[in-house]
Amino acid sequence: MEFEDFSAEEYGFYLLGRGEPRLKRIHEAVTEADRRKDLRWQFRFRYDYIEESIFCGDRYFAMIAFPELLSLWEKYEVLHEDAEISYHMLICFKWIVEAAPEFPQISRTEIDSYFKLFKKLLLEQGKSLSIYYMKHCLFYMKVDKAIAAADFYRFLEEPLDDVSDGRALYYDQQVMYYLSIGEEEKALEAAKLIFAGKLKSNALPQATYHDFIRYYLEQEQYAHAVHYAFLTEHRVTGDPYYLDIIGTLMSLYSITKIPDGIRIFTLHYEVYQNSKNPNLKMLFAIGAYHLFRAMDAVKHADLLEELRTARNDKLFELPPVQIAEHFYQLAQEAVQKFDTRNGTNEYAHMLHLLDDRLRKE
Repeated sequence: MEFEDFSAEEYGFYLLGRGEPRLKRIHEAVTEADRRKDLRWQFRFRYDYIEESIFCGDRYFAMIAFPELLSLWEKYEVLHEDAEISYHMLICFKWIVEAAPEFPQISRTEIDSYFKLFKKLLLEQGKSLSIYYMKHCLFYMKVDKAIAAADFYRFLEEPLDDVSDGRALYYDQQVMYYLSIGEEEKALEAAKLIFAGKLKSNALPQATYHDFIRYYLEQEQYAHAVHYAFLTEHRVTGDPYYLDIIGTLMSLYSITKIPDGIRIFTLHYEVYQNSKNPNLKMLFAIGAYHLFRAMDAVKHADLLEELRTARNDKLFELPPVQIAEHFYQLAQEAVQKFDTRNGTNEYAHMLHLLDDRLRKE
């Protein structure tokens, strides 16, 4: 099949709504390319499918499609001769090594094997290892602090190139790392250009604001956290990609302003139900647990009634303490899976972070 025969179909993807409508259309194109055995488009449409899945928030679909893409790459040497396809293979790996840890059923061994192959392909194509060390550090910050530290300083030494995430995320990674080791001043310095609007990406500045919200929540500096929450909320509302940030905001609002917490919970409950991303669902459930545990059924009766009206779900006919228990059980099940896979108690700590504070309330 000729290259141009698929062009109208391909460009038509981007006229459709993000997520399911676009994914369905691309999947149809994948099926057609397979039927016609057009190798280039078998690869390219799978790449499009993975890209859409990654950036619409439900990386579940990307994790299904990536082994098919990788199989094509490994089976057909002719694909390696195409510069564009070779580049797209690296970009897909960049997305997958970040997405894979969001699925607890993917083992540490599998994740490490993806990283190993990603590094091999980068070296074969003469690329910088900056993005490899960045993504490896991002995962190991939650797994092994010593490995993360070694990765971080190698990341700083490597030059950026066309596979790297760019200068904005280069500095955001520094913010995340410095905050993870309690170096607040270094994190603020790294964030300066992002906060000034001089460095941007699709995920920034909201992801950087979120780094600081989580840090100040941990430090019980709630006024600082609220400052960044104000700057963040309107940037993430309604986007399934940011359910983790919504979860953090609910945790914060359980302490600072419960009505705001219920408002964003109500707006995002359906998004949460429809998500297939276990990491995002866990982080939302943690925030919901904190929020409903903080509620008083008498004091917040009006808020509960509004929620019941807005979301026709029998769950919300229960008192807040039982709703909190519902989300606790969901979060706890996921937390155990992630922490067992990672060999840490990172998420258990997050789940129980506010226990003492909420008990006092």
